[in-house]
Amino acid sequence: MQIGLLFLQVIVIVALGRVIGAVMARLRQPQVIGEMLAGIMLGPSLLGWLYPAVYADGGLFPTSSWPFLEILSQVGVVFFLFLVGLELDPKLIRSQGRSAAAISGASIVIPFVLGVGLAIALGKTVLADIPPARMIATALFIGAAMSVTAFPVLARILTERNLQRTRIGALAITCAAFDDVAAWWMLAVVVAIARVTGPTMAMWTLLFAGTYVAVMFLVVRPFVRRIEIVYDRQGRLSQPIVSVIFLLVLASAYTTEAIGIHPLFGAFLMGCIMPKGTQFVRHLSEKLEDFTVVFLLPIFFAFAGLKTQVGLLNSPRTWGCTALIVGVATLGKFGGSAAAGRATGLSWREASAIGILMNTRGLMELVILTAGLQLNVITPTLYTMMVIMALVTTAATTPILNWVYPRRLFQPRATGAGGDAADAAGFSVMIPVSLPKSGAPLVQLADTLIGADKERSRLYAIHLRKPTDHEAYRSGLDEASLSHDPSLAPLLAQARGRMIPVEPLSFVSRDIPGDISSLAKLNRVSLVLMGFHKPVIGSQILGGTVHRVLQHCERDVAIFVDRGFRAARRVLVPYLGSAHDKLALALAARMAKSIDAEVTVLHVVPPMRTRGGKSIGAKEAVDRVFHEPGHNVPVTFRVIEDESPVGVVLHQAQKADLVIIGVAEEWGLESHLFGWRAQRIARDCPSSLLIVRKGEVIVEAVADRNAPPASAPSPG
Repeated sequence: MQIGLLFLQVIVIVALGRVIGAVMARLRQPQVIGEMLAGIMLGPSLLGWLYPAVYADGGLFPTSSWPFLEILSQVGVVFFLFLVGLELDPKLIRSQGRSAAAISGASIVIPFVLGVGLAIALGKTVLADIPPARMIATALFIGAAMSVTAFPVLARILTERNLQRTRIGALAITCAAFDDVAAWWMLAVVVAIARVTGPTMAMWTLLFAGTYVAVMFLVVRPFVRRIEIVYDRQGRLSQPIVSVIFLLVLASAYTTEAIGIHPLFGAFLMGCIMPKGTQFVRHLSEKLEDFTVVFLLPIFFAFAGLKTQVGLLNSPRTWGCTALIVGVATLGKFGGSAAAGRATGLSWREASAIGILMNTRGLMELVILTAGLQLNVITPTLYTMMVIMALVTTAATTPILNWVYPRRLFQPRATGAGGDAADAAGFSVMIPVSLPKSGAPLVQLADTLIGADKERSRLYAIHLRKPTDHEAYRSGLDEASLSHDPSLAPLLAQARGRMIPVEPLSFVSRDIPGDISSLAKLNRVSLVLMGFHKPVIGSQILGGTVHRVLQHCERDVAIFVDRGFRAARRVLVPYLGSAHDKLALALAARMAKSIDAEVTVLHVVPPMRTRGGKSIGAKEAVDRVFHEPGHNVPVTFRVIEDESPVGVVLHQAQKADLVIIGVAEEWGLESHLFGWRAQRIARDCPSSLLIVRKGEVIVEAVADRNAPPASAPSPG
């Protein structure tokens, strides 16, 4: 019966964790916040309060089942700490500059001192049940808990906000790595102090700990490097190799538990001594992390939630103590880091951003607190207070960082030359790539638009991707810093073959349409050229990401629908007279100058209206574009009387290689975020299609709607 109950508990835990985690991700919060909340929701704080019969003995989480959950949760945390150690690169710590060293020291020492002082202040209230003989261990433990920074969560925030390549991001990740190592060493010392019963035992613990660390670095580390050589020879991560690594992790955790430190420290140190930045470690991490993060860690969150009893905070005094803990934790981490950053020459904004990032605690804090509760160095009430502190400080990181250090201050550019170089170029094109196979046709089309003046022109190739689920607990910095992006490989190869200067850029983005628009504005590109991919739901060509780029991008945008495009020898431009149609004319004229394309401008009017002023105005507009002084370009202007402009365009498109058409309701081409109405021209056009929209018109229209004042909104 117990095994059936355990399966049911795990089903509920994992399902709720994924749901709440997804909700938090939609709110631009780290997924770990949602999973921590899910664990608390399953404990006495919510489930036990709302449905006591479901929670209590005889229900879903009877106390008799807690030991099984605890064992699974501890196994999960052991392997998670191994993953954290695996992600920590010693080069981050060794390469510290003056600012990083000062910030790291301040972000450990100041919170530690404040934590010890807080323990003394709470000695007669929250910690009144702690025996005086254990108060030293308790004070040291609270100091260590205040000093921790959630390295994986912080690194994920940096990567998602594209801060990892900035000065602020490099400083923050370096300091967080140093803090994590220091915090776990402090925790090992505190646990040893809490467990020893006399000077003799303390001496033996110190001796065994020193021997253990020496063996790990002098024996186990070289052995692991030999395992990596075996991996390189085999070219794959075989089961014997994985089993050896798992045995080493468990043996290291057992050793530290046996000598009186803590099994988590052994798992963490095992991860730290592993090779860094190699395919061996990357594949090992990928093999281990899905099961650990998806299955085992939610069980740890649930078990921590069972220990979290918000009902213990039943008076203004206890809530006041909770607020004090949050305040002291924030003062120590944020205040200490920001002050140190300012003292080493950072601006107040940069120093504040560092302090906000260093105040992220997340799962690492929860792991340390659970260890303290198991050792009886903190009370259930203090445990609950500090869990709330971990949630508050982690959840506050992203919104406060957005306010103090907004995206406009660190938005990456596709080139070091920036917008001025783009302005100096004859024609610059930005190509966002979603699918690798779409890159080559887009470069071919861009080549015809750029023309012969390739030296002054500029091509930007960008690949933005959303963070994957398993990266929620990893730094992701190795993937983010890779110079080679396979998604851009076909595009880059095509550009090199055509001798087009191209500047690639890849990064993780939570707002892909907004970042495309921002990059286009910052680099002052002439045209954003995007491919179309058939939607999973609905039939809208101009929906989803395309819709948002069309609506918010201040630069000209073109959406390419590829129907076997080879060359633009015959180009058809349907013309109604809008600014979007004039952009279509301009692009067709560029192609005609570049490859001597035959351009036909098609002006469809209702019957008996061919001699109207509208047709005359259309002819004049075409002449202005194609017959500039010194740049006469052959063009055919046709006026056709018909009640069905769409039908005429589809019929004439049979003789064209490419149709360039401006967005308009008359063509059934308007962007919608969601929709089911089939867009006939886009659906039935037999030739390839380039749907264009004039960016400045969008800005002017938005400004007119919001006037006064007449100002363009920032993209994204």
